[in-house]
Amino acid sequence: MGASGGMLRMIVCDWNGTLFRPALDGTYFIGLCRRAFFRAVWRGDVRKAARLTATGVRCFGRYCAAKARPDHAVRHVARVVELLNPDVFSGLRREELAAYTRRYARAIGPRLDRRLLAPIARAVARTGIETAVISAAYHGAIEAALDEAGQPFDRVLANDFHMDGEATARFELAVGENKAELLAGLLAERGLDADEVMYVGDSPPDETCMRAVGLPVVSFYATRAHKRRFAETCGAFVPASSEEFERHVLAAADA
Repeated sequence: MGASGGMLRMIVCDWNGTLFRPALDGTYFIGLCRRAFFRAVWRGDVRKAARLTATGVRCFGRYCAAKARPDHAVRHVARVVELLNPDVFSGLRREELAAYTRRYARAIGPRLDRRLLAPIARAVARTGIETAVISAAYHGAIEAALDEAGQPFDRVLANDFHMDGEATARFELAVGENKAELLAGLLAERGLDADEVMYVGDSPPDETCMRAVGLPVVSFYATRAHKRRFAETCGAFVPASSEEFERHVLAAADA
């Protein structure tokens, strides 16, 4: 769409590469993998430690492949989850998971992009627009990080752990290549027209969402190639600064 015909009523953001600067050492899964490995070593479970090492190498390969081909990133994430579910994600106690998530949220605070978050918070305070995140990342980590930053969003649509009583059974991917469908469902639920919605993203998995709304925006962390691509194909706005982004948001909210 590319040009809004109505007043802005909701801002929807991607997470990795948009509100959060991605890096291998900052991923939620890495800490859980380290925890599982060192626990196996401490218990003297050499076979499991070796198995986790081999799994880690394969997951790193998938990470590199996803970096090289962002359009296939969701598929690589799905394979990583398959690899990690048996030995890393299964059997975590609920309180252990919650404690780790809180520590993770505090640790990644500096990686949150205040160039987007601060203007969004001011726009919400001024106009009352709604906010949402749609992401293939972990729901609990996103909510915890935004809460820790003092900038919670109204809705977070993301992946989560399936629990078996008080322990995790597996990590489930309910959000992946279906982000456009989830966005459409969110708009229908809130009674919003696409022209009243801004979507902020950074990479090919966000393109269908950018095409679906009236106000597509490319994040600061997006590559130059993706900024150019989305500006040309989706009519997306590419802010040069936080101030420019804020002016864009307020102009749309006050339309």
